[in-house]
Amino acid sequence: MDRTESYRQVVAFHRHECPGAALGLRVAEAALARVGVAAGDPALLVVAETDTCAVDALQVLTGCTVGKRNLVLEDTGRRVFTFWAPGRDLGLRIRAKAGSIAFRDAEVQALAEHIEQGQATAEEAARFAAIQADRTARILEMPEEDILAVDEVKGPIPTRKLVAPVEPCVDCGEPTSVETLHDHRGRMVCPACHLAAHGGVLPDGHGDHGHHPLSQAGQGQGQGHGHGHSHGHGHQHEHQH
Repeated sequence: MDRTESYRQVVAFHRHECPGAALGLRVAEAALARVGVAAGDPALLVVAETDTCAVDALQVLTGCTVGKRNLVLEDTGRRVFTFWAPGRDLGLRIRAKAGSIAFRDAEVQALAEHIEQGQATAEEAARFAAIQADRTARILEMPEEDILAVDEVKGPIPTRKLVAPVEPCVDCGEPTSVETLHDHRGRMVCPACHLAAHGGVLPDGHGDHGHHPLSQAGQGQGQGHGHGHSHGHGHQHEHQH
C-alpha cells in the first residue's frame, strides 16, 4: 500500500488531517519495515508513550489496538513507540526527533491554546490551519531520518494484559476487574471507592497495595491480599461471570 492510500485510511478513521496522524503513519511504516511481521499479526505488541493522534494511525496501519491489548498506552508525554515482535527478545524503539516538526513550536502552541480556549480570532484560526497543513505535508514527505530515530532495545517482551475475572466492589457494587480491586481495611473496593475512602487523595504508598488474590500481582505475592495497605482479615466474595 502506498503512503497516500495509507494516509487516506488513517484520516478516514481519525476523522481529520493533522501532523500527529501523519507522524503515526511514519512510525508505523518504519516499524513494519523492520520488525519482520505483517500488519495485523496478533503477536505484534506496541507500547505507546503518548495518547496523541499518532496512536490512531498506529491502530489503523499495524492492526494493534487497545481493545486487543496489543497496543499498550503508557502515557509518559513522550513521542516514543516500542514494537515487540514474536520470537525476539529485542524491541524496536522509535521516537520523534527533538527539534523536528513533529513537535509544535511556540507559535503553534500559542495558537492552539487560543483556539481551545475559544479566544482565537479568525486570522489566528486561519494561521493555525495553514501551519498545521504545512507540517502535515512535510511530515509525510520528509526523509525518515529527519524526523524519526530508530533503535533496538533489549527485552524481555512486555506481558500482554489478560482479561481478568470480575468481582463486585463492596462499596458501590459495580463488577470490577480483580486486577484493580484494592484491599482497604479487609474490604475489596474499586479504585474510585478506594480514592473516596481516603477523602479524594491517596496517601503515599497506598496506590498499589492490597491486591486481590486472583490478580496477577496477588498471585505473585503468594499470600493473598496481605501486605502494605491491606488491613484486617481477607474478605470473601462470590465470582460473577
